[in-house]
Amino acid sequence: MIWLERINICAPGIVEARKVLDLCKQILESTAFETELRLKVFCNTTYATDISIHLLWKSDPGAVSILGREVDSALQDLGLISHTVWIEQEELTMVDASKIYSCQEIPLGQTD
Repeated sequence: MIWLERINICAPGIVEARKVLDLCKQILESTAFETELRLKVFCNTTYATDISIHLLWKSDPGAVSILGREVDSALQDLGLISHTVWIEQEELTMVDASKIYSCQEIPLGQTD
């Protein structure tokens, strides 16, 4: 099963944002041989100080990972943090593309 740990940070300035990105680089280097983890970092297209760190795991889902807690803790002094866990809905990844709806289009009560 694939699950995603998403850690979003809104840094107050470019100096703090650079520290966040430096930390992400260190994490990437230290986890390079981890086969159960894929790390991705995104920056907001409008606000370069809004950063989203995605830890993509291939294992049984947990509440949060040890690495996720460590990243969250390391970022606490650099901005506002949101740390959430998401689980891939496997049945939706294999459906016919013609049956995929946006959240607003899902008919209530439909089971297929």
